[in-house]
Amino acid sequence: MTLRSQLALLAALAVLLGAGWYAWTGFQAGAQSKEINRGSGGATRVLVEPARPTTDKIIVRAVGTGEARRSATIYPKSAGEVTAVMFKSQDRVRKGQVLMRLEDAHQQIAVRLAKVQVKDATRQLQRLEKLAPSGTASQARLETAQTTLESANLMLDQAEEALNDRNVYAPFDGVIGLTEIDLGDRVTTETQIATLDDRSLILVEFELPEEYAGRIKTGDPIAVRPWTMPDKKFEGTVSQLGSRINPQTRTLRVKASIPNTEDLIRPGTSFEVELAFTGKPYPSVREVAVLWSRDGAYLWRVKRIEKDGKTVEQAEKVFVKIVRRDLGRILVDGPLDATDEVVVEGVQGLRPHQRIKAIPFDKFVAGELASPTKGDKKPAKKSP
Repeated sequence: MTLRSQLALLAALAVLLGAGWYAWTGFQAGAQSKEINRGSGGATRVLVEPARPTTDKIIVRAVGTGEARRSATIYPKSAGEVTAVMFKSQDRVRKGQVLMRLEDAHQQIAVRLAKVQVKDATRQLQRLEKLAPSGTASQARLETAQTTLESANLMLDQAEEALNDRNVYAPFDGVIGLTEIDLGDRVTTETQIATLDDRSLILVEFELPEEYAGRIKTGDPIAVRPWTMPDKKFEGTVSQLGSRINPQTRTLRVKASIPNTEDLIRPGTSFEVELAFTGKPYPSVREVAVLWSRDGAYLWRVKRIEKDGKTVEQAEKVFVKIVRRDLGRILVDGPLDATDEVVVEGVQGLRPHQRIKAIPFDKFVAGELASPTKGDKKPAKKSP
């Protein structure tokens, strides 16, 4: 037998095996369906389970923009030539850290001169105070010396302040941005030195629709996803609420605080903001229980009536409104109670008031209720 003949034979066998498997699985599925639907006395067997009361969760999404916890643009307090630049972009700096120095020779001279004047005024006052008891120094001269010393101290404070202003300090802990300042540059009080951002916490601002304004409060949990990192989710809390509704947009201004301990978020980032509010309780049923018709969504409920002294189970058609889907289940709004049993298997072909036999779904799946193969015959009693 040639190789081509062998391959053709193998292909034919594969087709026959596939057809046999398909026929067998189809037979098994049909047999199982017949087991569920077969009942006694003309009653159609169906699987049922109670409508599960579930509190609805309302998810509100918005677009937000992040800003640093604190931000500042740093300017020098005086003009002059730059003699030292003590930072570079993206440096982490501490509050009070010196970032830049300006030429300060004149200011240092002014401080030394002011110290000399304070020393001289102090010596003059002390000399007059020693002469005052003997009457050699008049009270007027003594008061003039005191005033001179006070003035000298003020001049010293002013000179030291002017010298201190030749340094540029970080106003708080943060990260330095870009700078175009170099050694030898001349700056003024209007020259931008750099930006400084405290990124330890990011404030995300967004607009909340008016209908939820009365339900949000500070401290509520919130989640945000940066558009640049859609797979990253950051948790935080609502920290600030606006005091009024915007009459044009009909929204409330909200700020949320998002910890940024790993420094992954930058100020100015756009976010998808997600808030969850607790809604009303609704009955929850399996998706397979809900059907659709021209009149809308509906399901089958078990209705029990007394007939000839016996309890008879019937199918009752109940129209519902879909609230939302939730992990294989559907929250519905309609005339259902938590004790109502809903048909979840065998819904196709049911008619209003059709006689049924309700089998608990969970017990059937767990095997606690075996499906008889022929009707609902009770097992024969064992002879003693």
